[in-house]
Order: sequence, then structure tokens, then C-alpha cells
Amino acid sequence: MMNEAVDNSLFKDTESATATEWHGTSSRDARWSIYQGSSAFVLAKLPEASVHCVITSPPYYWLRDYGVDGQIGLEETVEAYVKSICGVMDGVKHVLRPDGLLFLNLGDTYYSGKGKSHGLDRKSNKRRFGLRAVDKSGGLGIGLQRKSIIGIPWRVAIEMSARGWVLRSPIIWHRENCLPESVADRPSRSYEHLFMFAHSRKYFFNKQPLIDQKVEEDMWTIAARPKAGNGLDTAPYPDELVKRCLQIGCPEGGAVLDPFVGSGTTTRVAVSMGRPAIGIDLNREFCIYSANQLRSL
Repeated sequence: MMNEAVDNSLFKDTESATATEWHGTSSRDARWSIYQGSSAFVLAKLPEASVHCVITSPPYYWLRDYGVDGQIGLEETVEAYVKSICGVMDGVKHVLRPDGLLFLNLGDTYYSGKGKSHGLDRKSNKRRFGLRAVDKSGGLGIGLQRKSIIGIPWRVAIEMSARGWVLRSPIIWHRENCLPESVADRPSRSYEHLFMFAHSRKYFFNKQPLIDQKVEEDMWTIAARPKAGNGLDTAPYPDELVKRCLQIGCPEGGAVLDPFVGSGTTTRVAVSMGRPAIGIDLNREFCIYSANQLRSL
């Protein structure tokens, strides 16, 4: 399908920040906006069918505590978490054009049922949960046995399909050179899911970059991004992952959205490629960091 003009009501001409919004224009004339707030709330305020492509990675289930009221990821049940993610995706569908695509990156979580941890987790200083839902007895209300992987990505994908999304491709992101897990009784994980959803049956898709790069079309081997030294405790995906999504799923100049912007990889890569971008996050620190990155482009 041919590209159409970007809806300028998504953006503002000023670069001044308010309490909850930051706006600007890059040196390549790509407009950008960062909104602080609940994704579901902000999405409801954006114009319908105004975004060409969405690339996002929501907070994983019980991986980090970002210390923000209303954050997604710390729900007491798997069902509640799935509903939280899919509720935001309902808002994404409202703003995504009928010919638009969504790339949704989700990792999985194990159910331990072993009770409260009494040690320190050296992986992340944000993992200070007390007794996590995934450590409580009872199988999370869905009958899981201890040490079972929950299957979070597919639970979300199935629910989104039931809500009208077209699941076109479950892409495997092989995280090359990732650090192995400290586990001895199962294989270490080296991949995550990247689901490609379409708003409707006809959509923009450019397969040629996958052919030109001579890569496995539904298994992308891309090096995991090392932990950034920016003071933010996030787990950003690599620039190359976003770039590939944009190459195949977003027309030139098409507007890009990330409703869980985090440290701003999606918006930064999109704007650097000349595409306008919108980012949303509940965490003010993340929003300020992302806006400052965009101002430098």
C-alpha cells in the first residue's frame, strides 16, 4: 500500500516540555513526542488510525520492579498480567492504521513456588520484590507445577488473537552472545519471541530486506545488547532488531509508536531513520532520558 501523510496532530511544533509531554523535531525533520503516563490512557487520547508501525517490549512478568504505581508486570496472577498487556494492545489497535503492523517482543518466566528468597539477586538491583507471585505456592491459579515455564508469550498471543488481531508470524529472536543462565538442570535460554501482528488481513509488508540480507526469515540471530551504562535499569533490545522491523513493516516516513518506551531504543532508531516517532512510559526517568536522546538527533 502507498504511504499517506503522517497525522500531524500526533505531534507539536514546540520543543518545550510540560509535566507529562516532550516534543521535538530531529535534524532529518522527523517529529517525535514522548508522553509520560499510563499507556492505555495516553493511547485513548491519540488520533485513531494514525500510526503505521508499533514496535514494543512490555515489562516481563515479575522480572523487575520499577517502583512506579500502576506498573504492569507485578500482577498477582498470570491472567491479570495477560489482561493488562492485551488492554494496552486494544489501545494500540485503536491508533494503528488498518494497514499497519505490530511487532511485540515478549520473554517468558518460570514458576518456582519455592517461597520468599532470602538472598540477593545480583542480576538486577530492581528485583526487590519480597514474596513474588511466581514464588508462592498454588501454581498461580492455573495448576502449574514447580519449575515450570509459564508460557507467557503464547498466552498473550492467543488472547490477542481472540480480540481480533491477526497473528501473522511468530519470529524467534536468537539472542547471540547472550550471557548463559546459572542453571544446571535445563538448557539455558537464548531466544525470545517477537510476534508480528497485523491490524487486518491486508497490510504493508516489504519482504525484500530479508531476502537481500540472506537471513532466516522467521529466526533472527541478533546479538543481545549489553547493559547500558546510563544508570537506567532496563533491558533494551538491540538497535538492529528495531531496524529490521522498520525495514519490513513500516513505509518510508511512516509514524512509529512504542507504548512501553523504556530507554527509548524504538523511538531513537525510528527518528534516526527519518521516521516520526511516539513513545509512552509511566516512568518519568525513562521519559526524560528518551527525550534527551531524541533532542540530540
